[in-house]
Amino acid sequence: MSATKRTPLSEQVRAYVLDQIRAGKWREGSRLPSENQLCKQFDVSRITIRGAMDKLVEEGIVYRIQGRGSFVSRAEEGGEPIRYAGRPAENRGPQLVAVLIPRLRGLLMTRLVEGIEKALEGSPCRIMLMTTGDSQKREEEKLKEALAAGAKGIIVYPSDGQTYNEAMLRLSLDRYPIVVIDRYLRGVETNCVCSDHYAGAYEATEHLLRLGHRRIAFVTSPYSGTTSLEERLEGYRQALNDYGVMFDRGRVIESAEPERLGAFLNEQADLTALFAANEEIGLIAMRMAEACGRSVPQHLSVIFFDDYDHSQYARIPPTCVAQQGEEIGVQAGRRLLSLIGDPLQDRAMLRVPTKLIVRASSAEPPDGIKDSGGDSGD
Repeated sequence: MSATKRTPLSEQVRAYVLDQIRAGKWREGSRLPSENQLCKQFDVSRITIRGAMDKLVEEGIVYRIQGRGSFVSRAEEGGEPIRYAGRPAENRGPQLVAVLIPRLRGLLMTRLVEGIEKALEGSPCRIMLMTTGDSQKREEEKLKEALAAGAKGIIVYPSDGQTYNEAMLRLSLDRYPIVVIDRYLRGVETNCVCSDHYAGAYEATEHLLRLGHRRIAFVTSPYSGTTSLEERLEGYRQALNDYGVMFDRGRVIESAEPERLGAFLNEQADLTALFAANEEIGLIAMRMAEACGRSVPQHLSVIFFDDYDHSQYARIPPTCVAQQGEEIGVQAGRRLLSLIGDPLQDRAMLRVPTKLIVRASSAEPPDGIKDSGGDSGD
């Protein structure tokens, strides 16, 4: 009869960790006992414990954070979540940093990337540029790809109409070097660089009010939970209030669909001005206004957030709130480099001022309408 083969000690430790996870005693995100604690518990060397933990890391069940310990990544049979995982890479040679943006087009996005590259000059970091197509699912997939590629840090411009996805929140809470652009999650401290959306919207609305407009609409995509859009709405609302104009919820529409915008403009026949939350909506609004027989700016003044390439040569050069894309990128890149050097430092938010550019799409209201009906939200 052959002797029973003895299970290696490292495998016994691995099996113990898996049993605790399966039993629910150690859940996803739980910190595991230290190597010293496991050495005492099993009366084995640190080499044995490290061999067991290395195996669990390779399997994606456990992840490590330098200086903090080992954590449960997932149950053995579960899907692999995004975590600050694996062993820290040695700081030799180029280091990847991922930059996730919704799309690679438009003045803001191109200037943003230019700014990040400028901030990383002279450092060992190199950009891995990824686009999400405004999809939260794709955004999460790209985060996984970035971590799998060994990215030392990530800069994310989140998808439209959403707050942070769970993966971004988890990475932030895990103290992974991550900087978010454009918006933040209320109640959760994160490293964020964004435009001063409130001040930009206030200045745009004030420009229209000073021209004599009182019936001003606000057009946006769904804004609830998206702080950048919420702040733009609040800036619009506060400017109206400061000029004695009652806020009318009926003059706020959450849609970028041309048909709905056309119907809205027909319903709101007394409107003399419109402030759009972004460039796409603003251009659609200008097109639909003229389709409804309301020329810009003779019958309807239009202002929107974000400038675009060669806008000054458009048939109707638009008045807009320009974001400083390059400066946002520079500040985000610098912040990420600082976090890579010290992930445990206090989180910070930086707001970059916007600039109102006055062009031909805004003018005084039509004769006879200026200052009439100005103090009511009828």
